[in-house]
Amino acid sequence: MSSSTALADHIGVYSDNTGSSCQLGPAGQFNSGATVIHKFAAGATGSWFDIELPAATSFFSFSSPFSPIPNVTTDGIALDYRHCLTGSIVLGTINAIYGAGVGHVVPADQNPDIVYLDCSSAPLSATGGTFYVGVSGTDCGETNPVEPSTWGSVKALYR
Repeated sequence: MSSSTALADHIGVYSDNTGSSCQLGPAGQFNSGATVIHKFAAGATGSWFDIELPAATSFFSFSSPFSPIPNVTTDGIALDYRHCLTGSIVLGTINAIYGAGVGHVVPADQNPDIVYLDCSSAPLSATGGTFYVGVSGTDCGETNPVEPSTWGSVKALYR
């Protein structure tokens, strides 16, 4: 018998579409490969969030294969996935010349949470990522998974 807990839905910015590193590289260079990914989706049809870029960043565009969510006319990024998608969903890429520093995925407008829509279009909260440009950092803000364990090893903790 083993047990594990699923990760929460997470939206982050990564160096490429694999989502393996939130270290975007050196500052002061044009970067068209910074990728926004919705990770750990058990089933999602859309999301609504914003991205805080490091200071001194020259933002050019956000390119996405998804359409804006209809009737959302506020700050931030609101995407309609059109289907119920699972796993890691590449939401798009950011084209910018980044200043050195730390960036974050944050709630849009004055929402208290980063929002994603589950497969029944119910709004739920997601976590937001941290990314780094020209500075050290490896904590992408993802929820750490619970390691699978046997019942015997759990009991041994209390002996």
